[in-house]
Amino acid sequence: MLKIVYAGTPEFALPCLKKINDSDMEIIAVLTQPDRPAGRGMKIKESPIKKYAKDNQLLYFQPEKIDEGFTKSIEELSPDVLIVAAYGIILPNYFIDIFPRKAYNIHASILPKWRGAAPIQRAIMHGDNQIGVTIMEVVEKLDAGNIFLIKSFDRDPNKTSGNYFEILANDGADLMMQHLNNIQLGLPLESTIQVEEEVTYAKKISKSEAYLNLENKAENIVNKVMALNPFPVSRISFRQREVKIFHAELTNISSIENQPGSINLLEDLLVATGDFYIKINSIQISGGQILTGKDFIKNYQLKPAENFSNV
Repeated sequence: MLKIVYAGTPEFALPCLKKINDSDMEIIAVLTQPDRPAGRGMKIKESPIKKYAKDNQLLYFQPEKIDEGFTKSIEELSPDVLIVAAYGIILPNYFIDIFPRKAYNIHASILPKWRGAAPIQRAIMHGDNQIGVTIMEVVEKLDAGNIFLIKSFDRDPNKTSGNYFEILANDGADLMMQHLNNIQLGLPLESTIQVEEEVTYAKKISKSEAYLNLENKAENIVNKVMALNPFPVSRISFRQREVKIFHAELTNISSIENQPGSINLLEDLLVATGDFYIKINSIQISGGQILTGKDFIKNYQLKPAENFSNV
């Protein structure tokens, strides 16, 4: 029976923890980030992983950092393997080295593309045709370990980052269970080295990226809208109020002769960009409800002469 230490923090890390806990493998410790302020009220919140560990009577730790003293306490549990999924704390080599059967990570990209904090969002924002998840060995350098398993597939342009967080969390959990079963059965583990020339980095998403420029190309704007849902959600302005755009799609209707931000009210809510109109499917004006584009037209009695603008 494999003795596993599991390190993760957000919802993305839950499916794999649950699958391991439901298997014949033993979770001897769970690591998750300390409770942090979150939400509008900035109240202290437990991570989803901590909640699960508590509910299932799993031993858990919340170190601010992994120091040598903490490493010693984990080593005394005689672990076999470390599994990591969106943990968010740097793991030094002296910690990684205590696991005789090594340490492995679920990373939500097709490595070596999109190493870093926001791989799903950056893949969508960049307009990647494919999206996927990788099982790789944990090394001290960021997301640079050998690749053991990858699942990739065509990206659906109608799916947001939020949709893909859930999809890739489950796919990653399935891949990791396959990998752990191979380890437990003593099967040979094949891996490939990442090609450094193909590496791209997925830097953390900042709130300032939410503001759209309607003069940009429609494809870039739609990709950004889909990438930034659920956080921080793309924003433009209407009637001097900030508007959140949760979902949009491309059209083939040219807007080159129209001012970016101008409105076409054929049936749906169409907004001009630098080249084509985009269809707004989900929208919320400051202080209002989230509405479909059609309901937004009705509720706010939009007129063809009106327009959206950059914030």
